[in-house]
Amino acid sequence: RAIGVYLSKTKFIDGQEVRPVAGAGAASPPSKHQHHDYVPSSDVQMIFDPDISLMGPRELRHVRELTISRSEVGSITFHGETDCTGLDFARIVRLEVGEVLVYPDSSRKPPVGTGLNKAATITMYQCWPPNGSKLLGDPKSQERYKKKIRQMTEAKNARFIDYECTTGIWKFSVDQF
Repeated sequence: RAIGVYLSKTKFIDGQEVRPVAGAGAASPPSKHQHHDYVPSSDVQMIFDPDISLMGPRELRHVRELTISRSEVGSITFHGETDCTGLDFARIVRLEVGEVLVYPDSSRKPPVGTGLNKAATITMYQCWPPNGSKLLGDPKSQERYKKKIRQMTEAKNARFIDYECTTGIWKFSVDQF
């Protein structure tokens, strides 16, 4: 299930367009990566906490509060205990600016509570308002946009936790993917 896909197009700082970024929101345009065999490019670095590369088979079956993150993109914390044995994280997790997908190929999704199809908290960075330069200085506009993000989050059957226009950080939780 995709959460948070391409609402804003441009980031502004001091009224200047900095660079295009994806944000939080509606359906994403089709891309070559949105098929069920998605494999991230080799330059995509996922960080695991705790570091599962240092764990043996027995420890991998009982990883508590697993967090997968990408610098300047965001993180997903899977709550409780996760059995990480046999999980192909490169195929299961897609964490991009403005988009998080877990099990993009729904035919490979396990039952709820198994693998990574479980309760999680997601924090996404660089989720900027479409008119960032105008919203940053107007508290009323910021509140309206935050309300819009809350409604969009809840429409995706997720629980809104927080969104901050000035930092572009959006946090929400899900019961499953």
